[in-house]
Amino acid sequence: MSDLEFFRDEEGNPCVRGEDERLATFIQTDLQGSVQITSDLIALLEEEGEHAEFNGNAHSLSIAAKTVTIEANFDDEAPDRRVSREEMLKVLIDWRAFIKEPAAHG
Repeated sequence: MSDLEFFRDEEGNPCVRGEDERLATFIQTDLQGSVQITSDLIALLEEEGEHAEFNGNAHSLSIAAKTVTIEANFDDEAPDRRVSREEMLKVLIDWRAFIKEPAAHG
């Protein structure tokens, strides 16, 4: 399971970091703080056995029956990252809960 840390930067923008840099970068650059985009991707993942594609700002996802492959759109040398569909779903549900929380000010 990916060990990711969700936090907010000085401006209150949602950010993510962790050992799984590709997954963290995908979330931060492609989903950002969008509850709608995150929810749409969760819905795709919840459709069991459904094969789908998701194209974001910097990455593309290939969703297969049991795995999700993250590909960099602009870095041909970056290796693809394969994550289980179950793990990706859990991470995205956690991310959506985090970005729904109002940013603390002050």
